[in-house]
Amino acid sequence: MASSTYHPVWSNDDLQQNVSEAQWVDYNLNVVAETTVGSLVPTVFDAYARVLYPLRATTTQHASSKTIAPWRDQLESIIEVLARSTTAPDECWFAVWEGNTALDDIRATAPTAAIAGYDYFLLKGPVSRAADTLEGLSPNLWWPSDHTWCVAQHFDFHCAYLGGSAETVADILALTSIASMPVRVDQIVTQGHDEHND
Repeated sequence: MASSTYHPVWSNDDLQQNVSEAQWVDYNLNVVAETTVGSLVPTVFDAYARVLYPLRATTTQHASSKTIAPWRDQLESIIEVLARSTTAPDECWFAVWEGNTALDDIRATAPTAAIAGYDYFLLKGPVSRAADTLEGLSPNLWWPSDHTWCVAQHFDFHCAYLGGSAETVADILALTSIASMPVRVDQIVTQGHDEHND
């Protein structure tokens, strides 16, 4: 994407001082020795899916028959589905891992929330802001206030995982130009995962 393209950003004023909402995510993760889908996304959902990022997707047989859209375009389609799959599309939470040095200047301005052993800054806004960045960084976790779904864009993996109702996940899987597949909540995931060996 051209560097001249405008990318909406979060400001420091969007940082939340009350981070207790993150307890819902942390409490419902199943943190185990081997990383599973359920250690990234709360285990309370009926169904789960994985969406491969474009660079990864173009190297897989699963996606070889598809033209994979840029990630920002994929996000727009995903956001559209998720916005209609919650009663709170204007009240969503976004967690950005605090470990990146790009966030050094804001550490004194907002508290962090502990989720599965990592600390995150929390932001709040409509689900349409899921593509916005904080100091160039995308949110690693995002979910609505009614907890009807959750998306994990973990920094260690080449894909995003999400959980939701069976209908919501089916709608995500039906999206065109997105390399997605259903996954199990107990499915083990690794940095070098191969979808044919899951």
